Amino acid sequence: MIRFGNHINSVAWLALLFHGPLALAQDYPVRPLRLVTIFAPGAAADHHARFIAARFSEQLSQQVIVDNKAGAGGLIGTREVLRAQPYGYTLLLTNPSFVGNTFAYKDPGYKLDDFATVGVVGQTYYGMMVHTSVPGKTLAEFVAYAKTNPGKLNYGRLGPAAGSAFSAERFKQAAGVDMMAISYKGGESTTVAMLSGEIQVYFATLSSVKPRMQNPQIKVFGITAPQRSSQLPDVPTFKELGYPTVLASNWNAIMVPSVTPSAILRRLREVYVKAAATPEMKATMESQAYEPWSGTLEQFAAGMRAEAVQLADDYKRLNIQSLD
Repeated sequence: MIRFGNHINSVAWLALLFHGPLALAQDYPVRPLRLVTIFAPGAAADHHARFIAARFSEQLSQQVIVDNKAGAGGLIGTREVLRAQPYGYTLLLTNPSFVGNTFAYKDPGYKLDDFATVGVVGQTYYGMMVHTSVPGKTLAEFVAYAKTNPGKLNYGRLGPAAGSAFSAERFKQAAGVDMMAISYKGGESTTVAMLSGEIQVYFATLSSVKPRMQNPQIKVFGITAPQRSSQLPDVPTFKELGYPTVLASNWNAIMVPSVTPSAILRRLREVYVKAAATPEMKATMESQAYEPWSGTLEQFAAGMRAEAVQLADDYKRLNIQSLD
């Protein structure tokens, strides 16, 4: 395994010495890169990471190594990328937990403006999967059962800051039901827990929901999208079901520390735009129920700030305490 230390290639040092940062950026990259993903191997986003790494390798003429750093709701991988030097050689593939962790933990070790976005891979939504051991064929019947059995149902989440957690918490508040949270390291382990009956409810991304629609142990009641998904056209939105506040999207984005030299950041963004435009990338996204991001990076940054405002309201309204 290639080890990434804190020393820049001597050629790059000479370029920096005699020609300044611009020359260093022009020589970039002079060594392999690392793409740290906060997802467990086998997850939909892990497939995105490996596809993107291959495209980056082709364009940059350097190997890009995918490094899975799942756990702690994404904190482990995010903190590692923030510390890694030289800047521009370690990238982060993350999701909304990047925003959520700044509320879930008293000291997450980073702020939103500590990172700059290279590219937004795509977005999807969550579907509410329920184990068939729970009575009820409709969401209304599920809610009625949950109200008469407070605390009896468990729901799975990928850490306290994950979209799966806040989808469930928003649903709990809107429906007036009580469910207990159990955290897991990855989406696959959470799904296994559902199939075994360890948990009864899981708000999973549509890429996880879609292939399990025909599983006799699972029923799907609704999705957190503003309108029905073309991937699951028969599943209603929570808005249709009478719960308009149960909205949540999931996105994947590539980031680097905001102190990365601007010329290197521009180069990475150019490479990403070319990779995202390929038919193979579009096909990969569609097969996993992700929609391509059609907005600008400025709009994405504004969206993250809006999500932070929403989470601040959630924490206050739902009386959620930040963790040490």
